[in-house]
Amino acid sequence: MRKAFIKLSILFGFFVLLLVLSSLNFFKIWEKQTIDLRFQIRGEIKPSDNIVIIGIDDHSIEEIGNWPWKREIHIKLLDILKLERPKLVVFDILFDTSSPFDKDFAKKINSFNKVVLSSYLATYFDKRLKVNVLSLKEPVNTLKISSLGNGYSNLYIDDDNKVRRVKIYESTPSGVKYYSLPLVAYKFIKNESFSKLTLSFPSDFYINYRGGEGSFKIYSYVDILRKNFPMNTFRDKIVLVGAISPVLKDIFLHPFSGYNSKLGFPYSYMPGVEIHANVLDNLLMRDFLVPIFVPFGVIINFILVFFTGILLGKRIFLNIFIVILIIFTYFMISYRSFIDGIVLPVVAPSLGVVFAFLGNLIYLNLIPKEKLEGAVIKGRYKIIKKLGAGGMATVYLAIDKNTNKEVAIKILHPQYTEDKEVLERFYREIETCKILNHPYIVKVLDHGKEEYVYMVMEYVKGKDLKKILEEKKVIPLSMAIQIVKKVAEALAYASSKNIVHRDIKPQNIMITDDGKVKIMDFGIARVGGLSTLTQTGVFMGTPQYASPEQLEGRKVDIRSDIFSLGIVFYEMLTGVLPYSQETTISLILKRYQEDLPDVRTLNPNIPEGIAKIIEKMTARFPEFRYQTPEELIEDLERGYPLHPFEKKNITSTDTVIKRDKDNLD
Repeated sequence: MRKAFIKLSILFGFFVLLLVLSSLNFFKIWEKQTIDLRFQIRGEIKPSDNIVIIGIDDHSIEEIGNWPWKREIHIKLLDILKLERPKLVVFDILFDTSSPFDKDFAKKINSFNKVVLSSYLATYFDKRLKVNVLSLKEPVNTLKISSLGNGYSNLYIDDDNKVRRVKIYESTPSGVKYYSLPLVAYKFIKNESFSKLTLSFPSDFYINYRGGEGSFKIYSYVDILRKNFPMNTFRDKIVLVGAISPVLKDIFLHPFSGYNSKLGFPYSYMPGVEIHANVLDNLLMRDFLVPIFVPFGVIINFILVFFTGILLGKRIFLNIFIVILIIFTYFMISYRSFIDGIVLPVVAPSLGVVFAFLGNLIYLNLIPKEKLEGAVIKGRYKIIKKLGAGGMATVYLAIDKNTNKEVAIKILHPQYTEDKEVLERFYREIETCKILNHPYIVKVLDHGKEEYVYMVMEYVKGKDLKKILEEKKVIPLSMAIQIVKKVAEALAYASSKNIVHRDIKPQNIMITDDGKVKIMDFGIARVGGLSTLTQTGVFMGTPQYASPEQLEGRKVDIRSDIFSLGIVFYEMLTGVLPYSQETTISLILKRYQEDLPDVRTLNPNIPEGIAKIIEKMTARFPEFRYQTPEELIEDLERGYPLHPFEKKNITSTDTVIKRDKDNLD
């Protein structure tokens, strides 16, 4: 129950963090950019044939003159269009300044009886009233009353300068409504009331863009004036008239900006009149994109954070796969919803899944570190305190309630309890130590799997050799010789049981308070008669102490442990590791190609006989080393090798390990 509370608390903390991040502006921009991604995955779709655009382009400005043009130009346009009998003409042009031709233009609009004009809705903050105030800039009154109606042409630009959403009507606090140009056009096409339309459509939505700029059929204004178009081009069509020239600065970034068109050129800016064409097409087809209700988004985030967090277990790589699968599945659901007209959030839920993974990771790392003092394992071993932790397990001091003696209990980290490779290594150590019964090897007393996977060992009061080296830097010669002899005795015993340790290093050599030596951690030991933990060609161990053949990933024997012990001997007498500054690759090459530097170059006080012993222990080729720990012990007692390592026996071509087929796994 306590563990569940810890996990849920961590997940809830990440959920709150997700809510905070979701409210930040940059986060909202990321979310909107996923909409662009969905547009680009979907690609372009065919727009309505019933909507066409007459564009005020560069060519028209060159031919007719600089903008704004005289009203008589637009009168001529209406004369030409009247013959074509369009369904509706929408001027996305603001006629808010008086002109001598206003009456003539108004007469033409009135006689045409199919014209909608554009207005502009200004928004500002009234400091005195402390409210946002809407102010509508409309066409001059003469033109306004002659048209069917007018709607504001404002476009709403996101912080990354893209137009994604549209508000088809705005309301003041007093209930006054202002209607957008596409909605006003829709009203007269469908002959419906605004009150009905405001109930039929959401006030704002994401524009379902048909594609990039040029998706709708566009005709040059001057070409229409010159009647340079086929007859009946505009019959029963909705005609939008507006600026498309970049010079007039009515162009905007959109979701397809940067996306390559079917013809291979990248889209950039879309004129405002074409954005209005997209909106009007959305209204006519009723296929606009509606954002999900905000509370539903919060619920989605909540479900994904907690569902994922509870679903994830202890296997890291499996968790990563699950996270990727959930994110991919959710994105596919959000894409399908997008196609169906509903915009689901993507960034926040995806980040929520990642947060659930991080929360689970924190939880798994908290469990080994949580205070287990006072806990009783197997109803027998009461944990007193933590002694240390490694990458795979934590070691605690405990009291065996049956014998009232101190023991060390090694508990595997929970995240590894389902990891086949780590479990195999852990159980290998147990099986190996059960075979061994020697005063210089740490005994395994018990093991089991309950809430934890654990191993009970004899408790050794003291320090590992690594800590002693960190404190003393150099070990006195007599003490170093005794340590090597005792380790060699332990290795001789292990060898008699057909066991090779494979990871002899200072961290795995304990020195008790009364000077005894204890070898521990047989986690990667090679045991005759047991299945091998790794296949030939896979290196396991610690590179700085490994023999050349072990670095190569070949099958090793007791001579490999003798090599590693030789490196430990070298380090004890000099305070440094040979080639300690090298990278692993460089270290491997040096192991193959060079003998170790003479130990006396770093410590001239070392007797020649001991230097020769170290030299023989660390010979590159196993056949030139001590063949058994007993030979090593004999020479250590003599103080000089009976048969020194002869460098002259190695030729200059022997730069790689000799391969012996009989010695392979």
